[in-house]
Parts: sequence; structure tokens; C-alpha cells
Amino acid sequence: MSIAFLVIDMQREFEKIERCKENISDAVVYINETAKMFREAGKPVIFVQDEEAGEGPGSDGFKIIESLDVQASDQIISKMYSNSFWHTKLEEVLEASNVEFVVISGFAAEHCVLFTYNGAVEREFGAALLQHGIAGFDKDEIKNIQHLRSTVSIETIDFMLEKMK
Repeated sequence: MSIAFLVIDMQREFEKIERCKENISDAVVYINETAKMFREAGKPVIFVQDEEAGEGPGSDGFKIIESLDVQASDQIISKMYSNSFWHTKLEEVLEASNVEFVVISGFAAEHCVLFTYNGAVEREFGAALLQHGIAGFDKDEIKNIQHLRSTVSIETIDFMLEKMK
């Protein structure tokens, strides 16, 4: 079994939304730490960008948040729809690496993160949300989503990645 880490729509345009700034800032800490663990274990880290962010590809708002640690080994996929699997190469990329399970993080919990989680399950991937690694428009809604979906802590991910070595 292999595992991958997905970072959804953590883009500069969304960081500008006043009511989301704190959620996004808090999530960045967990996302960076988790991405580091995946890289050290030789597992895929995949950033997904929403083409509707900012003025679209190439614009400042489309770019990944500066405080996120993106490495040359990471893959970047752009999408047009809320579900990161819909009309993208994400499923192909995961299958090429024999990925069976994805840990999902990013923005917005109520939309693209949730739809990508559902898309993973529909495609028969195991899936979990990164605890404290998702951001959104409403803190209560973020909590509700995490209560209704599988979540995984950094400590559990660290244990799983160590066992896979």
C-alpha cells in the first residue's frame, strides 16, 4: 500500500478573505509538517490549484500561499471543478504511484476539500482529512466536517509512515 498527501486550493487569493485568514494560517503549520514527513518517507505530496483563484493561472492570486513549503519533488495539478478528481490527472498520478490512501488538507473545508474527499472515496481510495489541516469559511462547519469524515492526526501519520519504511 502507498499513501499520498493532497493539499487543496491553498492559494493566495483565498488567504485574502478576512474571515479565513486565521483558519488558513493555522492549517499551514500542520500542512507543512505533514508534507515534510511525506517527503522524508518518499511518498507523494500533491498540490491542487483552483483555476478560478485570482485572475486564473499566472496571476498572483492563483499562486500557492507563500508560507507553504513547496518542493521541486512535489506535483502540482490544476483543476476547474470543486472535486480535484473531476477532469484532472489526479487519479492517474495516484495510480501511477500505486497510491491506495490519501490524506487530504487545504481550503475550503465546506467545498473543495469535502468534494475531493468524496471523490476519493467514490474512486475507492481510502481517505482521511488532516486533523487541523483544513481551513474554511466557518470554524463550526470545519469541526462538523471533521466529525462526519475520517480524520487523521500528525502523530498517526508519523506512525503509519514509519511502519511503511
